Amino acid sequence: MRIVTLLTLCAVLWCSQGRKQEECLNQHITPPMIKDMMETSELIQKSLPVSIWIYTWTPITMCTFNKVTCITNVLLLLQKDNAHFHRILGKLKNCSKKLNVADFKRILEIYNEHVFQKLWKNNSQQLPKMFMGSFLRLKYKMEICETEGSQTLSLCGEENLKTIEDTIKMLQPKSLLKAQSEFPQVLVWISIAMDKRRTHEIH
Repeated sequence: MRIVTLLTLCAVLWCSQGRKQEECLNQHITPPMIKDMMETSELIQKSLPVSIWIYTWTPITMCTFNKVTCITNVLLLLQKDNAHFHRILGKLKNCSKKLNVADFKRILEIYNEHVFQKLWKNNSQQLPKMFMGSFLRLKYKMEICETEGSQTLSLCGEENLKTIEDTIKMLQPKSLLKAQSEFPQVLVWISIAMDKRRTHEIH
């Protein structure tokens, strides 16, 4: 009986910590902030040279002339030196709704250290500077909210984040841009985690 009571209390405490973290996210991270980061990320992609933009986004709709040859060349380009990198964040897709604040904090750390710092450490262009300003604020607020509850990775995080980090470490510059192009998915997951009682859509 004591064991059951203890387990019940632990479960209540765990849920309470989760709610505090959720409340913290809603207090410190606003939907407009997430939306602005997603829009800036898209603008960065569109500002890249066409060859790199094709590499990172695979816009098949651009293939209006000799479409079959164009699509073939795009696919060959993607496979050339990036065979190991096919939607790296896809590893989290099936369990994204189970990600917690500690997971998000770790994802932001991985992206900061192994993607954004390598891409834009000495970049003075306006769009990357705008994005990094918002990103660092998001990272700081996530660190604050982590202290409101559990700082342990979820099972989803434990099983996948180390593999994701190891893969990102091996990426070449063009592949880093591909990683950057997938970051908006992280923002969507964070938005959903801000209130798990309803589904968030960012327009």
